[in-house]
Amino acid sequence: MSTQLDLSHFGSPYWLDLPRPTFATLDRNLNAEAVVIGSGIAGMKIARCLAREGVDAVILEAGRACDGASSRNQGSINQGPNMSYPDCIRRHSRDIARELWQMGLENHRLLKSQIDEYHIDCDYQVDGFTSLARRDEADWHDRVEAYRRESDLLREDGFDVTFLNEQQAEQVGGNSIYAGGMRYESDAQFHSGKYAIGLVQGVTRLPHVQLFETARVHEIESTGTRTVVKTENHTIETERVFLSTNALVPQFIPGLASALRAERGQVFVTEPLAERPCQGSFGTSLAWWREIIERDGRFRLLFGGGREREEPDSLFPQFTSDGGPNPRLEAEGFRPSLAHQRRLDEQFQLLFPHLADVRITHRWGGLQSFTADDVPQAGLLDTERNIYGIAGFCGRGNCHSDVCAEHIVSKALGVESNVSNRFGFLIETMMQAPRKSADWKPWQSEQSL
Repeated sequence: MSTQLDLSHFGSPYWLDLPRPTFATLDRNLNAEAVVIGSGIAGMKIARCLAREGVDAVILEAGRACDGASSRNQGSINQGPNMSYPDCIRRHSRDIARELWQMGLENHRLLKSQIDEYHIDCDYQVDGFTSLARRDEADWHDRVEAYRRESDLLREDGFDVTFLNEQQAEQVGGNSIYAGGMRYESDAQFHSGKYAIGLVQGVTRLPHVQLFETARVHEIESTGTRTVVKTENHTIETERVFLSTNALVPQFIPGLASALRAERGQVFVTEPLAERPCQGSFGTSLAWWREIIERDGRFRLLFGGGREREEPDSLFPQFTSDGGPNPRLEAEGFRPSLAHQRRLDEQFQLLFPHLADVRITHRWGGLQSFTADDVPQAGLLDTERNIYGIAGFCGRGNCHSDVCAEHIVSKALGVESNVSNRFGFLIETMMQAPRKSADWKPWQSEQSL
């Protein structure tokens, strides 16, 4: 059996299949107190924090607002970072692990406050995130016990998680392949596109904020007392720059290339279904998925994964052999590949055999950025040019973007914030850039030039 593909939406994310606002193009040279490069959720949250402090901020977007990773994901709001609780305890300490997970809850609170403040209708719902162990994994017994131990530790530290036994895992997963699991009860979901667009509209209505589309930045240089941001035809002089291009940050700061590995994920969405395929967000080896509730009461299934972390066809070096920017990074990083598509379809047919013949209406790729130690780089990224930023979200942008934006703006402006007072030390010690623990060992890629 094989899924049917509607090629009219090949490469286009479901989350952006809706009307979108347009913004002005940059038509003159400017002076600004701050320049934000990138209009994804991190960039908009940085601009929001700047505006709150009365700072004039110009946002530059290379394409259209919301085109990047912010609209190409699972649409999940996760409490935990891209590591297990026991792993974090082993690497750091239990106190640090507890603080890091508490910071994820604070990020969720801040994100939800923006939904409420800007009245963003983005289908927000708290339906949890469930991790499942599979019987086709050689170590599935160990995986189930690991989930049991992790859920015990998390509950002991006051977090709302549930361990799933064999019967419960089969029931929530809808397949006898599942042998157990763990569920974060307070994790949530939303429509990524509606949220990103609503955030852009809300922030750009604030005083002191201007957004320009199709304004690709080619160079950032220091003139001693000022920083000059250059697009193809215009320049902006500024006091400080905030870089929020995630996987593309090393294009401006090559020294971070060893710590910010660009990886392509791949996702598809089914046609509307009469029956609800699941409730909440899920993850297992080689796959993750969630349901999408349509306005007419029907459901779609969003399904992603289909790769090992070291899959060569999903890894993109930042630069070519002669040191220039890798043109395939953007050209192919946001497009689905056929090899990845086949792997993803195999997982879908294994985990959802009763849906194997449904029509696939949208299929796309998304460029992510990962550090070797599973947490972002956040802070002052380049001292000489006064460039601050956040990069390397490790698939957890909705776990870190708000708290990191709050902290780096407070550091850049020398003002206090509740986030910095509560979590500033944690961010400074775990997420400082550069740091050796974030660097990757050599890896293979089919995208090298």
